[in-house]
Parts: sequence; structure tokens; C-alpha cells
Amino acid sequence: MEQQTNTQRELAIPLKLADARAFGLSKSDLQPVILRGQKLRGVYTSKLHTQTITVPQWATENPLWWTLFTQLRAVTAGLPYAMVTGHSAAFLRGLPVKLRPKLDIAVPQHAGIIKRPGVNTFRVSNTASVEKAGLRFHDLGGILSIIARQEPVENMVEVLDAILGPWRRPAEMTRAELVALINRLPRGPSWSTLNRACTLTREKVASPQETRLRLALVQAGLPEPEIGPPVWIERFGRFVHPDLAYSVAKLAIEYEGRHHFELTHQVLRDTERYYELSLLGWTVIRVTSLHSFDSVVVKVKEFLGL
Repeated sequence: MEQQTNTQRELAIPLKLADARAFGLSKSDLQPVILRGQKLRGVYTSKLHTQTITVPQWATENPLWWTLFTQLRAVTAGLPYAMVTGHSAAFLRGLPVKLRPKLDIAVPQHAGIIKRPGVNTFRVSNTASVEKAGLRFHDLGGILSIIARQEPVENMVEVLDAILGPWRRPAEMTRAELVALINRLPRGPSWSTLNRACTLTREKVASPQETRLRLALVQAGLPEPEIGPPVWIERFGRFVHPDLAYSVAKLAIEYEGRHHFELTHQVLRDTERYYELSLLGWTVIRVTSLHSFDSVVVKVKEFLGL
């Protein structure tokens, strides 16, 4: 699980040539903005024209985030009605999506298509938006509706689980609030996908990998595991929360990313936690990216006698 912390960074702000001259910048001070291997005509950046913006810490370590942010600032420059939406918006928000080949931009239904290479324009009736760091973002309902046009139910469950937290940041809303949000959206194919995904969405999921593992267990016909149930450890003087569990059977399933195997305090905490769980009669199945979910299903079925 990645914890949300924010930091401030200096970003070169896209500008038109006329604006550059107004700021006293010469052509030698400017660099072109590249989108999908092509220069954006008439749009530049300069190290001499920057803005301090607040971004999540994880984004500062992701070059693709900065590239996408700059491209979107450039494409929407001078278009106050243009809203970042779909996969582009979700990626910048830290939701678990794969970027599409084109930038997703929403515009009001009466507006024209953005005729830029590498831009996918969506005309929408819902123009609710919020401005962050110089970008106008489509509201969450609009973003989800666009993504759901292009993703299967299983992928949307990952996105909705992440919204309910705590992956990368605290929960944005409760499950009840998410249900209400989706029920307010216009009906259509994307709404059907969102509604089906919402029925499978759960709170307190720590990572997309845990979402996929939970869905794999359920799709295999197993009972749905609990998410992060509390187990009191007397020696710690606190509860621990296995990622997934069948509490009655005292079976815990832990998904472990790369950081669980680096020589850090995380490894020490894991070792101590598993030892204490074993003293209480718990069995822990440890899962990594090297494991197939089918193999985990077999182990769980075997343990539960199913």
C-alpha cells in the first residue's frame, strides 16, 4: 500500500509564442512540446517560465506522470472549456489504469473536436469539473463514465476499489456514497458496466493486486474472503489486519509486493506478524507476482476442504 503524501515541484508551463514574447522570452529560451512523437504546433515550454504546483509524492517518482501532465497542459492551453477525463484523468489521480494511446479530453456537446494529433475528444452533457494545478478535470462521475466505455467490469472493480481506499491515498468516499454517485449518472452501456463493478467493489482494499486476487477466488466458486479483518496480537498490543482472510478457518492470504522482500523494516514486521499469527493457530498463504492466481485458488480450496 502506497501512502499519500504531497510535495511541491516546479513545472515549466506551456505557452504560445505570442505569450512567450510578452514574458520577454526569446525563441532560444523555448522548447517544443512533444505529443506522440510529434511537435505540438505553436506550443512551447521554457525553464524560465515555471509554476509551483502541489502533487502527490508518488507522482514525482514517475516520469510518465510528468510527461502526461505537461502534454495535457499544452493541449488544453487556451481552451477553458476542455476537461481532462477518462484514462488520462484517472492516471493523474493515481487510479490503477493503463494509459491509452491518446489523451482523453472532454468538451461540452456544442464545442468542436480538438484537432490535435494524439487527442481523443469526448462531447459530454455533464460538464461539472474542478481545476487543479492549472488543469481542468472532469468530475469523478464523468471520468468513470468515460473509462467504463473502454474497460471490462473486472478492471473497473480495481478502479472503484482504489477510490474507496486506502491505495495511494485515503478513501475518497464510502461505498454508499459511490453507489449514490453511480445511480445519479445517465443510463447507458458505461453505466451498466459501472453498476456491475460497483456490486463487486469493497472498502479498505490496499492494492489492485488484492482486488484481482479477491475476484479470482470468488470467480472460482470460493466464499468471498474478508478484507483486513482485525486479529488481536497481545504482544503487539494492537490488531493486525491480514489482506484477505477466512477468519473462521484462521486462513490469511497476504499479497506481497517487491517492498516486502527488500531488507527493510517491512520484512521484519512481516516476519514478526506471521509468527504471532501462527501462535494463534493461523495459516498464512503468501502471494507474489510470480504466483498464478489459479495456484492460490487450489491452495485455498485444499485448506478449506472444498
